[in-house]
Amino acid sequence: MHLLKRGQSFLFFESIILKCLSQLNGERTISSVFHLLNGSKSIQTIQDVHNYQLNMFYGVYRHLNRNPFNQSVSFLLENEYIHASEGEVNTFQLTEKALPFLAQSEQQFPFEYFNGLQYNETADMFYLRLLLLIQTLTNTKMKFYHFIPITDQPSVEQWVKQIYRKLKTNETHALQGIYQELYQLLEIFPNNFASLFVDRLTGYKTYGKSLTQLAELNMLSIADVNLILTGIIHKIIAIIEEKRKEFPVLSFLLGDLTEKIPITNSTNQTYQLLQKKYTLDQIALMRNLKINTIHDHIVEIALYDPLFSLDQYITKERQQQIINVVNRRSTFKLRDIKNAVHDDISYFEIRLVLAATKNKSTGR
Repeated sequence: MHLLKRGQSFLFFESIILKCLSQLNGERTISSVFHLLNGSKSIQTIQDVHNYQLNMFYGVYRHLNRNPFNQSVSFLLENEYIHASEGEVNTFQLTEKALPFLAQSEQQFPFEYFNGLQYNETADMFYLRLLLLIQTLTNTKMKFYHFIPITDQPSVEQWVKQIYRKLKTNETHALQGIYQELYQLLEIFPNNFASLFVDRLTGYKTYGKSLTQLAELNMLSIADVNLILTGIIHKIIAIIEEKRKEFPVLSFLLGDLTEKIPITNSTNQTYQLLQKKYTLDQIALMRNLKINTIHDHIVEIALYDPLFSLDQYITKERQQQIINVVNRRSTFKLRDIKNAVHDDISYFEIRLVLAATKNKSTGR
């Protein structure tokens, strides 16, 4: 059996698209995969993540552009790994040909490395801190202070400056700690993955390779390099969180980067008004928003608030009717559910029940 390839390169990115489409099972358009990988904050994307158990892939490619994404989808379609769903627009399902490729791709790169819903924002900050701290300490240890930082992100630069003030008299000890902890962590990964991570590091008179250079050197696409590095970082963070005492230096880099529940600022404003007992119509008027937007906020709150009560929005009988249809038909497709319940049950009520049910099933 041969791995899914274009030329000589195994395609991790395309395999992830296949995995997402497999989970979605023809119930969502291909655009939903794009928004998922990009980490869209829309309530529809967040609900897709929970309904179709795609937490691991949420936001794992935050700078993904449409063109390369569309090219990858076209490649999968042209090579008969996916086919258009009958009667649907821009909706695809896996072919029989795709199944062995997907199974083997998971052996080549464990998708379990990813924990996008939890780490998609934490990972970026942790990684940039690590890269800049290594660059700073290796240069200042050699009394070289005029290097160009590998990132110009103000929050990262400010954090490293503050830490450097505490470490500047003991760069060697700090570097030894980083080296030992990274060495221990990278041992769990295949050699080619560990090398990819190390080749990205910048030090004194040594410059980390660009994504393009790493792609060419390893016969990968830039998308693949991005995803492999992201997966490694997610896995490293998970191990550090589990064994903080074993990794004191890297735990310190991670320390204040606690991942917030991915609730939007606008939803939080609605939540605060709900706590003050305002009705949905009152909130819409106060905030000069459409009632449908407020409904979106309520659905988002239902996903994350463990104390959320459905009963104030929909009767128990209607809740049960929706749940029965979902269980009987094994679907989260709103249109199919709507067609199977009483006409007076709204899409808002269906989405709300799905969100609250998912909240309880994940133990929040």
